[in-house]
Amino acid sequence: MSNNARKGIKLNRMVMNSCATPVGKARARQLANRKPLSLKTISRMYSYLSRAETYYNPKNKLACGTISYLLWGGLAAKRWTGKILKENKLLK
Repeated sequence: MSNNARKGIKLNRMVMNSCATPVGKARARQLANRKPLSLKTISRMYSYLSRAETYYNPKNKLACGTISYLLWGGLAAKRWTGKILKENKLLK
């Protein structure tokens, strides 16, 4: 997750920081720095990543959908957040 966030930050700089919302950019910094995440944040991450996965295209690294997805931790974050939510009985 942290590697994906760092990659997203780097790619976003390449496009003049034009992709993602302030929340997505803040989430990337949080993930890149391995800061603790609340269960509420984990739930929000899973929700975003589930919706935004359709815009993720690893073949198009400079597409905003790909960059934004990476900023939120990418596929690794989706798997991890899903696991945490299931463990806490917040996801079936």
